[in-house]
Amino acid sequence: MIFNGIEKEYVAVLRDRKRPFFEKDNERIVEVPILIKHNGFSDYQKLKEDTAEWLIHEKAKELIFKDDDDRRYFAKVDDIVENEDYHTMSFATVTFICHSKYSLEKTISIKPTSRNETIKGHKSTSWKTKTKFTKNQKGYELQFNSPDKTNLRDICKIKLNYDFIEGDILEIDYSKRKITLNGIDRSNILIILQSNYTELPIGTVELKANHETELFYSERYY
Repeated sequence: MIFNGIEKEYVAVLRDRKRPFFEKDNERIVEVPILIKHNGFSDYQKLKEDTAEWLIHEKAKELIFKDDDDRRYFAKVDDIVENEDYHTMSFATVTFICHSKYSLEKTISIKPTSRNETIKGHKSTSWKTKTKFTKNQKGYELQFNSPDKTNLRDICKIKLNYDFIEGDILEIDYSKRKITLNGIDRSNILIILQSNYTELPIGTVELKANHETELFYSERYY
């Protein structure tokens, strides 16, 4: 088990961990039985403190099981319950809460030339962009889609009609369908009817913009 990018050599995960078949209210509870290897009572007390520091955080962290490493969770520890205790090993159960609202913030720099990026996570996600114009430019276009998607409704395309000048800052917020220019809402003025908003899909995504743009999104996990 790798949690928050860390694996503890004294912790072994037992295979009979419990994961519900379905989500409930966008939440999954994952119970993980673990074995803690130690050198007696005093050593075990120190390892318990180290385990707590490793696992207990205010914010959710990435959780990976090495026997299922193609799946990522973003989880918080709800409880740690001690079970049997022996001379050189002790058992406990760690309960993780994995919620769809937990996410990992990411940024991609989109160039004028088309490029492919791999978007990780379990679900498609909202996004925002920020473009700072380094030269005068007529119009702006942003587009992304999965390579196998050719239907217009599956392609995110934002086309704006404006004569941008050097220093202008353009921001687009998918979730709010909002476009601001230099901090002023211009959503109903700039956008062209050919535009289409979609969430950022997971997997391989082809992106392009006609001016260098920063794309901000969250990897969504449960």
